Amino acid sequence: MKKVVIIGGGISGLSAGIYALQQDLEVEIYEKNHVLGGECTGWYRDGYLVDNCMHWLTGCRPGEKLRGLWNNIGVLGEDIELYREELFYRGEFDGVKLCFWRDIERSRKEFLEVSPEDEEAINDFFDSVKRAECVVVPSEQSMADMGIIANIKFSMSMAEMGRVLMKHGKETVAQLAEHFKHPAIQKMIRSYYEPHHSAVSLITSYGFFTSGSAAIPEGGSMGLIKRMSERFESLGGKIFLNSPVASSDVQKGNIVSVTLENGDVITADAFLFACDPIVTFNRILDKKYTPKKLKKLYKDRSGYPVSSAFIAAFGIVGTDEISMENGSELFSCEPYTAAGKEYDFVSARLYDYDKTLYPDGKRVIQCTIMQDETDYDHWRELHGDRSAYVEEKKRISEELLLRLTERYPELKGKLVFLSACTPITFKRYCGAFKGSYMSFIPVEGKKSIYLKSSVPGIKNAFLASQWLQPTGGLPLAATSGKFAVQSIVRKRVI
Repeated sequence: MKKVVIIGGGISGLSAGIYALQQDLEVEIYEKNHVLGGECTGWYRDGYLVDNCMHWLTGCRPGEKLRGLWNNIGVLGEDIELYREELFYRGEFDGVKLCFWRDIERSRKEFLEVSPEDEEAINDFFDSVKRAECVVVPSEQSMADMGIIANIKFSMSMAEMGRVLMKHGKETVAQLAEHFKHPAIQKMIRSYYEPHHSAVSLITSYGFFTSGSAAIPEGGSMGLIKRMSERFESLGGKIFLNSPVASSDVQKGNIVSVTLENGDVITADAFLFACDPIVTFNRILDKKYTPKKLKKLYKDRSGYPVSSAFIAAFGIVGTDEISMENGSELFSCEPYTAAGKEYDFVSARLYDYDKTLYPDGKRVIQCTIMQDETDYDHWRELHGDRSAYVEEKKRISEELLLRLTERYPELKGKLVFLSACTPITFKRYCGAFKGSYMSFIPVEGKKSIYLKSSVPGIKNAFLASQWLQPTGGLPLAATSGKFAVQSIVRKRVI
């Protein structure tokens, strides 16, 4: 039996481990943290659960090929309950309420009632979302490995999306918002993602909801990881926690071994790097092995930006009913600042969909402020003064708590602060490039770049990460693990 060592126990690493075990390989996962999951994780504070990752999962519709992957790695199954929220997100701006319902025609009707003068733009937007329902995440073969014919066939399977790309493919979210005259609709479009994000990202994300592909698996992020790890171990895989890899020994185009920070030397026939690529090529491997395409992405910061967030979590004390509904919400508020920028709205999410995670008396509200690379630089500089960093997190959290209680007066005196994350948190915990929890986002005029699983110059080194494809996310992380194992088998290095 040949041996594969996987560095990183997040979604990519666990997925790769499961697929490698199914190829009758011996597999070991080395994870630097004390728990598995990477950014797909959560933690308890005073009995309240803070879920760092799970808003919704794509690929939950029966018959989807991605659903087959989720079933195979233990994420989904007949005995796993799925929660399907009725809306993508809702907003209230200057007294105007808007909802992106799962029922797309319900949303269309409500938007037209709010702004009849925007009829053309409204119909175009919802028609585009309807066409985007055909979009699927490639789960059989990596886009980087597809030949011309395979790429054409894959594109033809989503032919309706071609019309959306022709109309909105070069637009940002901010430019999409400019099609509308009504200021509330403009804010609704512009506020969920960063303004520089692709308009197509918003359209396709909403399309996953209206098509039925998006749902929340029971157990949230921690439940998802628990099922994957159980699946991995049931197949014979071994997991080593608190085991950060410090260096590698490369000889004659092959990795002979890696050395842990504690000095242990680990040998294998193949090594799969499922950690953040910036860690792989800046700490474990020599920078000279960095793929050219990845170098281009790192270098072109204006063309392929990344995003992060400031996230504050609050526990709801007691069992009293509140008027806040399940799911994600945006609402106007008095301006406040974060990382030196001013915001006039709050993005909040109520977590009580799963009573095993959020029983009465332990419901959670999380507020998210999107952050870009310049914000990361702000937080990195601030982190140099630990007391100032902690104080700024506290200040912003208090500002958000105040606006929550202004929006929902019944919450006054019933919210307890649980925790706050910044881009530095993602950097510290996962080594994430610029503190981002997603991958590169090509801006207008930039082509999507797809990276192969192989490492140039090293025959037995492979990559599995959401960073290998644009935008990233859970599905791309999971499929990258499968694709990496395909590459290992195809290259016959073991």
